[in-house]
Amino acid sequence: MSSKDKPYYKDSKQIDIRGKVCPLTFVYTKLALEELEKDKILEVYLDFPAALKNIPESCKRQSIAELLEIKEYHSDKPEWIMILKKL
Repeated sequence: MSSKDKPYYKDSKQIDIRGKVCPLTFVYTKLALEELEKDKILEVYLDFPAALKNIPESCKRQSIAELLEIKEYHSDKPEWIMILKKL
């Protein structure tokens, strides 16, 4: 991530999975969540549209995280920041 990628939540962990596609988007997200303590925040930088649906659904199904919000990330191509809270 570049220096312009500043966290939205204090004390959150950030991962950059831009360029990755499903199912790897969820694999990287799950691995990052496993390193966090309960109720901590993970910010996921991504650019694969299908992951916007697949990651939250997989997290919910496995009871590992809940989706707090998805923010559009302004750059020269479609990108998002997914905010997850570890359960």
